[in-house]
Amino acid sequence: MAEPSAQPGRGGRAQLVTTLLCALLIVSGCADPQPRAGTSAEPSLTNSSPTHPAGTAVGGTGTFSTTDIAWIQLLIAMDDQTEDVLELAPRGGGEPALQRWAAGVARDNRTHLTALRELLATTGVPDDNPHEGHDMPGMVNAEELQALSNATGPQFDQLLRSALREHFTHAEQLSDELRKNGADPRVKKLAATVKNSAAAHRQSMPL
Repeated sequence: MAEPSAQPGRGGRAQLVTTLLCALLIVSGCADPQPRAGTSAEPSLTNSSPTHPAGTAVGGTGTFSTTDIAWIQLLIAMDDQTEDVLELAPRGGGEPALQRWAAGVARDNRTHLTALRELLATTGVPDDNPHEGHDMPGMVNAEELQALSNATGPQFDQLLRSALREHFTHAEQLSDELRKNGADPRVKKLAATVKNSAAAHRQSMPL
């Protein structure tokens, strides 16, 4: 993955994280896609009761808000794609230090995925990845994953660093947004864990 400045035509991936998380409420069918009279067209974070795309209330969500569920679903999608990237590291990487670091990231990523899916199961919302095929900040698209698959040595290492740096940055920002606007204490606690883990991995990435 190239740095954002080297990605012409990809400006949409640099949108504000708050806007992204708001938009997820619409993508997931958890918010009204039509702006109400007297409000701006920009969607806003809410803590209303989660709904299915058809508009019916989701049973068993308890204290989970639409924002909580949007964050869980997006982080699952992001971590699933990151797992695909990390699986390439042992055979594509050139620097042993980077491979060892990536192995630690992979362990934490699997732990976070397990925790996220457990929380999603608690909400009663299906784990059907509403973001499959989306090209959003923090996510590796098919073209980028193919480039990683084809690369080896220093080129692979550069692409791996770029992909994971973007993932960590947006995981931190989304988790901050969730902690400000979420509802369920369990989700906020996991968001704090995700943020701290992402920051630690980003800072310890071998250069």
